[in-house]
Amino acid sequence: MAGIRFIDATRVFRGSWRPAVAGVGLEVRDGELLVLSGPSGSGKSTLLRMLAGLEPLDRGQVLVDGQDLARTAPDKRGISLLAQGFSLFPHLTVAENIAFPLTMRRSSARTVRSRVGQLAELCDLEQQLPLRPEALTVAQRQRAVMARAMATRPRVICLDEPMGGGSLPASLRDRSPVADLQRRSGITLLYATCSSTDAWAIADRVAVMDRGAVQQVDVPRRVFAEPGTVAVAEFVGSPPMNLVPAVVTAEGARIGDLLVPVGADLRAALTSERIVVGLRPDDLLIGGADGGIRATAVLVKDSGREYLVHARTEVPGGSVDLVIRQTGGPVPLLGEAFLVGAALDRVHLFDAATGVRLG
Repeated sequence: MAGIRFIDATRVFRGSWRPAVAGVGLEVRDGELLVLSGPSGSGKSTLLRMLAGLEPLDRGQVLVDGQDLARTAPDKRGISLLAQGFSLFPHLTVAENIAFPLTMRRSSARTVRSRVGQLAELCDLEQQLPLRPEALTVAQRQRAVMARAMATRPRVICLDEPMGGGSLPASLRDRSPVADLQRRSGITLLYATCSSTDAWAIADRVAVMDRGAVQQVDVPRRVFAEPGTVAVAEFVGSPPMNLVPAVVTAEGARIGDLLVPVGADLRAALTSERIVVGLRPDDLLIGGADGGIRATAVLVKDSGREYLVHARTEVPGGSVDLVIRQTGGPVPLLGEAFLVGAALDRVHLFDAATGVRLG
């Protein structure tokens, strides 16, 4: 087990004008499951590779238990990094996959057999050892990945998109084998994923990245309830928050006929008169009273339990699409004009110039 600190960690690839990882400062607690989340290309994989020693730092430091790893070879760092996908060789059995890191280190056959047996018992894979990955369920594959990652007794495990860029099946979100084994073993684990759903299901804390920078680090509940930047608000939630540009006046920010209150302290914190109003799909309702947002339905999705209504409204400088989650009541037809109401006590406000949350 180990604690990790990234200090101003920066990586710029040759020929690129923008850093892949830009001055990241991040602390991962000993024994924590930290999920690095964010859109594809946000720097998650590069940050893990910098920790493992597969990418150099152009600036900054990476510390494990206070030790600067700059002069430590990748195979001496005690970092187990499994790259995108299930990280299992399809032509090898489960036993051979678990043993692979040990055989690469030329461990004795006796040591390999003993360690594979220990991990098979820990990960509940005794019956699956002779099988190949294609014969495993999704849960069994995740357990096999963790067994392979733990084979060399690393200080830290890094899993880079272990679901191959996809999301966890709904049946595993409440009890992910990766999260279960991490908590039972107490090992420090960094899990990179493009899926905000996965992040919320398994993480102790979430670090949301965008364009190489960490936007926000906190427990999942708080990141969802109070996204710190526009980039976080755009990523978090399914569907994500509606973000509407507006101009602030003395009376507030107006979206169509909807007046959003903006207190004097928030107006004073703005760097310009422009603001971004965040409205979650669940906090909008169809058929608002006078003073709502006038919109036109452009798409209606029926999931059986709810409707997602995509509507277009005009704002200064163009149009904006809104997504409204409707669980009951009337649903507009395509092309129909209607009013959209909002729960104003649950509005999120961001400075348009900086993208930073207000208040």
